Amino acid sequence: IRSKGVRNMTTKTDYTEEEWAQLLRAPLTAGLLVMVSDMGITSIGGETKGMLKGMIEQPVAEGAQELVSSLQQDIQASAENKEKMETPDVSGKDAAAVMGEMMQSLADAASLVDEKGTTEEATGYKQWLMGVAEATAEAGREGGFLGIGSVRVSDKEKAAMAQISQTLGLT
Repeated sequence: IRSKGVRNMTTKTDYTEEEWAQLLRAPLTAGLLVMVSDMGITSIGGETKGMLKGMIEQPVAEGAQELVSSLQQDIQASAENKEKMETPDVSGKDAAAVMGEMMQSLADAASLVDEKGTTEEATGYKQWLMGVAEATAEAGREGGFLGIGSVRVSDKEKAAMAQISQTLGLT
């Protein structure tokens, strides 16, 4: 039980199993939101690699180091064990509903760290999620023909990242 006022940085033990799973899903959700905003056959492989690399290697603000490092270790272990990461259930839903649920999932994860962690920790966690979204967007090229006229980050991806940033309260 935390007293009102001074808060300490959180660790995995401060979260229930369900809450921890929610925090673990958030970077995947951020990356997927960018990927589905401008889906391209040629970019999907690179963006998937970029998303995973961003989740594991993304620099983290000092105030969120302990929390995010624990999340990164769990993500790395899952990847090494070839465990399938839990993705949102999209069956029978239209794109707008799926996007709305994914944004709500991000907002819920951010709120959880806002509630339990320090201000610096919450900001660092949200910046890490944003970094995963950016790494995903920058990992593939969009548009053009045979790479000619393509761009690193499309307007649709930029719009998705702006929406993610707003959802996380970073704007």
